[in-house]
Amino acid sequence: MGPSWLWLWESGNPGFQLSPEASTETRLTRTQQNRQLLRIMVSLLLVCGCSAQIQAQQADQSSDEQARETIEQALRMVRPGPGNAQLKIRHRQDLEEDLSNIAEKPVRDVYFYELQSPPQTAFDDDSIRVIAVTRSTGGLYQLYNFEDSEGFSGPSEQFNRLIYQLTLSISNDRATSLARFFLACCVGGELNEIVLGEGSLRHAVERHYVQSYGDIWRALGASWEWWEGFQKNPPDLAPTIRFENDRYHVVLKRVLMVVGKHPQLQEWEFEVSRNGSVRILAMQPIFPKQTRWLFYDFRSKVAPAILSWFSHFEFADRPH
Repeated sequence: MGPSWLWLWESGNPGFQLSPEASTETRLTRTQQNRQLLRIMVSLLLVCGCSAQIQAQQADQSSDEQARETIEQALRMVRPGPGNAQLKIRHRQDLEEDLSNIAEKPVRDVYFYELQSPPQTAFDDDSIRVIAVTRSTGGLYQLYNFEDSEGFSGPSEQFNRLIYQLTLSISNDRATSLARFFLACCVGGELNEIVLGEGSLRHAVERHYVQSYGDIWRALGASWEWWEGFQKNPPDLAPTIRFENDRYHVVLKRVLMVVGKHPQLQEWEFEVSRNGSVRILAMQPIFPKQTRWLFYDFRSKVAPAILSWFSHFEFADRPH
């Protein structure tokens, strides 16, 4: 039994106990947790790559389900830290559908998963990671929030390795979709929303404040003040694309929404090749320039009559 399989067996057997001295030595820091998850990935790769039964099956609905069950079963065996806490596993079918739309054909060989590790201490947040697995080769790609994927180069390298396997041909109208897909996979997909214009920006900001405050009037007041500050120097919000040096240059705006903080509008610049490789050229915050914490005792300074008009203007044309 190799080291990876031994570690996976130990992780999957709650009754396996280390000595007190070894237990003390193996208390997890955040870096150690990342390393353990990388070892999970190696074991998972072996599970997928060595399963002749799965590789021999045709790519029909039945074999898709069996492949997913095999992958998820391997992940459920993992204990990301001390105790019996398990990873929370979420199959990201939305990413698989987006990839199929970009490829303009069903992509049945790639599975996306979101892994949520429980906090190790009372001061930690849940750690969310995104991986992709290819069934035919057993390849595994660490797309988001891994030790080796910090900065801009790491996510691009993993993402491009995945896209290379698919032999895509990216046209002008698909380059923007691919850049958006990269953000969803590799830059915290569910904490951001791509902005297409003023309407999508305003609605994203409102939803964030409603979810944060749980009170419509405080949310409207915060939205009003955020929008008033943004309007002092508003940029062009629509995505842009140009073709030069045999590559697409794509610029996107997105709203970063983090629990406990005000929304932040950002601008991302990408270089997209015809075969689908993506390179981040730049990212800069637009508004606010610095992220700011929310104050939950916030009281709006906007007059109630204005908020009443604002709420009617914003919500009158929406379904209830």
